[in-house]
Order: sequence, then C-alpha cells, then structure tokens
Amino acid sequence: MLYKSDKLDEFSSYAFSELDRIKREVSATRRVIDMGIGDPDIPPPKEIQGALVTSLGEINTHRYPSYSGNETLRNSIVRFFLNRYKIKLEVDKNIVVLIGSKEGIFHLPLAILNPGDIGAYTEPGYPVYRAGIVFAGGIPKPIPLRTENNFVLNPDDIPDGTKLLWVNYPNNPTSATVSLDFWKNLVEIAHDKGFLIANDAAYNEIYFGEPSHSILEIDGAMDVAVEFHSLSKTFCMTGWRVGFLVGNSEAANSFLTLKRYLDSGVFGAVQEAAKNAIDNYWTLAEPIRKIYERRVKIWLKALYDAGIEANNFGGTFYVWAKIPDKFESSERFCTHLIERTGIVALPGSAMGKCGDGFVRFSLTLPDRDIQMAMNSIKRWKN
Repeated sequence: MLYKSDKLDEFSSYAFSELDRIKREVSATRRVIDMGIGDPDIPPPKEIQGALVTSLGEINTHRYPSYSGNETLRNSIVRFFLNRYKIKLEVDKNIVVLIGSKEGIFHLPLAILNPGDIGAYTEPGYPVYRAGIVFAGGIPKPIPLRTENNFVLNPDDIPDGTKLLWVNYPNNPTSATVSLDFWKNLVEIAHDKGFLIANDAAYNEIYFGEPSHSILEIDGAMDVAVEFHSLSKTFCMTGWRVGFLVGNSEAANSFLTLKRYLDSGVFGAVQEAAKNAIDNYWTLAEPIRKIYERRVKIWLKALYDAGIEANNFGGTFYVWAKIPDKFESSERFCTHLIERTGIVALPGSAMGKCGDGFVRFSLTLPDRDIQMAMNSIKRWKN
C-alpha cells in the first residue's frame, strides 16, 4: 500500500526546501550568505512585541479565537483601508483574519473552484498559487510574465473559461509594480468574463516611491475581487502567522465556511499585536521600508559593477537578475554562485518554468552580510 496522494507527485520538492538542502551542503565547507528566502532579519517593532506580552495576561486571550478574527482587529483593518486606500469595508462582510496569508492563498481555490474549473496564475510566481488550484481539483493555467512588458500581466493572455485568476503586485519574484489603470482594466475584464480576481498583496507596503495601490480602489472591484494582505513583510512578523483577506463578500463568506472545518482562528495575543501594528502603521512601517530601499539600491549597484543585469521596479525587497549568457539555466548559475562566492540566490525556475534565465536575490539579511556579499561578487567578477 502506498500511503500518498497522487496530487503530491509534482510537489515532492518544494522550491524553498530544495534551496535549504543545497545551502546545507555548501555551508559544510564555506561561509554561506543566504539571499534566497524572503524572511526579514529585522525584529518587529517593540510596540508590537509589547502588545503581545500585555495581552498574555488576559484570560480571554487563551480561549478559542473567532474564525473570522477578533472584531477589534477587523475594525482596525476597516480604519486602515479607509485611511490608506480610501476604501470603505464592512467589518462583518469583507474581512477574514488568516493564520498567515499563505493559509488563505492555498485554501481559497477549495472554497471557489469545482473540479475541472480553470484557475489561472501568473508565472514566475509563488508556487502556492498552483498548488492550491491542483489540490482543489481545478485545472491550473500559468500565464507568462514577460521581460518586454516589465513582468506585468498582459490581459490578452488570460485563458478563456477562467474562474479564478491569481495576480501578485508588487510582484514576487520580479518586483514589478502596476498602476491604477492596470487594475481598472483588469476589473472591467473580470466583470465581462465572470471570473474572480485574487490579488496577493503581501508586498503592498514595501514600495519605493509612489505608494502601491489596492485593486479594491477601483469602482466595481468589490464585485469581482479579493485581496490578501500580510503583516509578515510590512512589520517583519513572518513567524507570527497573521494576515487577512478583504474584498468580495460572497467569496469571503465561502472562504469562512471552509475555514470553520479546516482550522481555527489566530491566537488572541497575536491578533492584539496585529491590531497594534495596523493602528500604528504610519509610524512603524516607514523606517522598515527605508532599510529595504537602501539595501536594494546598494545591491543593484554591486550587481551592475559585476556585469549582471538586474532590476527592482519599485516594490518588494527583491532584486530580479538575468543570468549571464554563458550559463544554461538558473539552477546552473545558482550552483556556480554558491560554490564560487557562497551567495545563495533563488533560481527563477523555482517559481515556475517562465522564471528560468533569472535569479532572485532577497535583501532580508543584515548589512554586514550584504557587505560580505558585495565583496564576494566583486571578487567573482575579477
């Protein structure tokens, strides 16, 4: 008897797990500088930590939490969206608090798709988009993001019959950003063709220059779209596992119905900390954003000096780089880079076939490590 679902076959090697394996092998012989995984090295602000500690003394903190999220946190999200995006949400209809946005991203297709429905997603992209569609019994359809369009989705590439469309701007791994005009056009198409847009907005608050937009700013978007937000990147709370879904009330209710059977709510103390973070967004997020902006700029220069073509389009803490012509694939270049410099980068192909030919560098490591990486890439060039 084989105790394994056939659905697991194509997911037997999760991209980030494979990166860890290679890193362990190399670290046995040399110092490794890990620029592969986007896990912030900056601790959450002390105000957020303090809110969690204070909450631990309250008896209700330790009871079963609400599936949709504490009302006080959801009210904070309502205020945040009104102040940040000029969007009015209804606290009981448009918001579900999540055990990290990954939980919501994986489970949304289970709540939306029937077996055989088409779920489309942009590629290169977060592998969980495809995985969620597959495990829901949907038909996954990748949509390529092209260099000539600065990795912005071409709506003409959306497959006919799509029921759920995953997009992600600011984009991981390419760092691409989009305008309100892009969102307006996509919302109009969704109305015309009858699909639900799901935007993974995990990096919305990591921007350099013009603030990122929410798709929900567009008139009519609430009828055809949901958006996933995360506190992981904005406030350096990756291990805390807290995010939220906002948008279309029917989709949110379908998701909440599923959630009641799959898991529980977020631990109450974490929700109190999340409330503190969101309430103090205007003072807490900007210093973190500035750190990433500085790091991105200096790493872009280091790659330019080394003869590697690279970009950050104004969002995320990633740099998306084209591999040198002499290398046949992203994996080969990453292996070479680790062996010669000790620098770990994520091969673009780990985010889908359309990512081959590129690598992603994450600037979520201390300045001393970035300086060491700069010295290593300089020696590699020489």
